[in-house]
Amino acid sequence: MASKIHPTALVDPKAELGPDVEVGPYAIVEAGVRVGAGCRLLARATLCTGTELGPGCEVHIGAVVGHAPQDFSYKNEPTKAVLGEKVVVRENVTIHRSSGEGTQTTVGDRCYLMVNSHVAHNCALGKGVLLANGALLAGHVTIGDAAIVSGNVVIHQFVRVGRLAILSGGSRFGMDVPPFLIGDGTNAVTSLNAVGLRRNKDLSDADRRQIKDAYKVLYRSGLELPEALERLKQEFDSPAVAHWVEFFANPSPRGFCHHKASRRER
Repeated sequence: MASKIHPTALVDPKAELGPDVEVGPYAIVEAGVRVGAGCRLLARATLCTGTELGPGCEVHIGAVVGHAPQDFSYKNEPTKAVLGEKVVVRENVTIHRSSGEGTQTTVGDRCYLMVNSHVAHNCALGKGVLLANGALLAGHVTIGDAAIVSGNVVIHQFVRVGRLAILSGGSRFGMDVPPFLIGDGTNAVTSLNAVGLRRNKDLSDADRRQIKDAYKVLYRSGLELPEALERLKQEFDSPAVAHWVEFFANPSPRGFCHHKASRRER
C-alpha cells in the first residue's frame, strides 16, 4: 500500500519510506532516514538523519528520534539511531543517535518508551524494554530484555541493567543492576522481581526455582561474590542462573548495586 503523507509534513526526497507508512501533520523526516513498512509518525514527530525504524513502529506527537547526541566529543561524524520492530515512542520522547563513527544507539523490538523519557547516545535497549514517564538514560547505558524502568528513574552513563530487572519509580542508579532483581532507592537492590519472573514465558518453573535458590546463595549466604559465583556454577544448571553468573563475571567500571533488606531505605 502507498504511504499516506499529510500535506503539511516535510519528508526529504532522500528519505526511504516503506509501504503503508503514515506521516502526520507537521512531521519531519530528514534525508537518509529509513522507515519500515506500516510505521506511523504522528503530528510533529521528527526523524533525524541516521534514524532507522523497523516495521510497525509508532512515533507519537512531538517525539524526536535520531537527533545529534549531547556529547562534547561528537564532531558530526555519521552515526545512527536504530529501532527494531513495533517499537512505540510516546509523546515528547527523545532518542539521540550515537557518538563515534560506525556506532549506533539501539532500541530493540517491541520496546515501549513512555512520555518524556530520554535515551541518550550509544545506549542499547534489549527486546521488550519499558521506559515509564520521565525515565532518563545517560550515554552508553545498556538495558536487558524485558526490563522495566519506572517513572522518573535516572541512570548514570555506562550503567548496565540486567534482563527482567525492574527499577522502582524515582530511584537513581550509578551502578549495575543485576538481572531478575528489583532496584530501589539509590544504587540498591532489594529482592527478586517475582512478578516479572512469574509472567515471563521464556522461563520454565525449574528456571524460576533455580533463580530463587541462586538468589539465596548470592544475597543470603554471607559469601563473598567470587565464592558465591563458584557455587552457582557448580550447583545450578539453569541457563537463567548461568546468565546471572555471566553478568557478574563481566562488570562495568561502575560496580554492582548493594543489597538491602527492605525497600525505600535511602
